[in-house]
Amino acid sequence: DMTNVPPLFPLGWEQVEHDVMTILAGVKSTFNVDQKKVYLTGLSYGGVGTWYLASKYPKEFAAIAPVVGWGHPSLMAPIAKHQLPIWQFAGGRDSAVQLQYFYQGVNEIERLGHKIRFTIHADMEHDTWTRVYSGQDLYQWLLTYEK
Repeated sequence: DMTNVPPLFPLGWEQVEHDVMTILAGVKSTFNVDQKKVYLTGLSYGGVGTWYLASKYPKEFAAIAPVVGWGHPSLMAPIAKHQLPIWQFAGGRDSAVQLQYFYQGVNEIERLGHKIRFTIHADMEHDTWTRVYSGQDLYQWLLTYEK
């Protein structure tokens, strides 16, 4: 049921995806990057962008971690096909990005046969990223994956 899902577009990410991927390519060619361990994460609108870019370039990343940015169900098929590891974070008291919007995407990717790690920080508002990014759990989890 898609009645509780906001429309996919305009996302805006389709307008900047080339720029983002060009920057990533530049970083990979300029710096000593382990090509097998390139991860994608973003917070809020960047979390939405994490889902969007992962759906367009699922082979580019070893794992993704969208934080308080939900994924639209229509983006899930390429991510599930490539079995891209995902750790989704949400804030249980988030007044900016309602918790209900996360479930359609999570349910869709699981329906497609892909498991997702989904953590809700029940006590957190929209700034859930302050906890997620300040701890070591996410970074240790990411490093267990490579392409």
